[in-house]
Amino acid sequence: MENSITWADFEKVEIVTGTILAVDAFPEARKPAYKLTIDFGAKGIKRSSAQLTRLYKAEDLPGMQVVAVINFPPKQIATFKSECLVLGAIGPDGEVTLLQTERKTENGSRIA
Repeated sequence: MENSITWADFEKVEIVTGTILAVDAFPEARKPAYKLTIDFGAKGIKRSSAQLTRLYKAEDLPGMQVVAVINFPPKQIATFKSECLVLGAIGPDGEVTLLQTERKTENGSRIA
């Protein structure tokens, strides 16, 4: 396989569950997005910019549990520092469907 990685490479990626605490508008973003504040339990509270506006209303997101990568370095997006990458499936028109666990988990639970 051309782009294969080792198991050790995969283990370096910290993918965990977290619960969205707050959602704010992000009008400065080039593409429509929200600013999310997410609780990852013992791993802390982090913020993320997420292009979810096509499928999700801001008021529906708080309390939703999501899956995210939390060990990337922070990334400056316009006026906002994104501290994690919320994972989603990208549809044919660029819409993002959030990845979630089949049932609620403890925030900070590692995905393997």
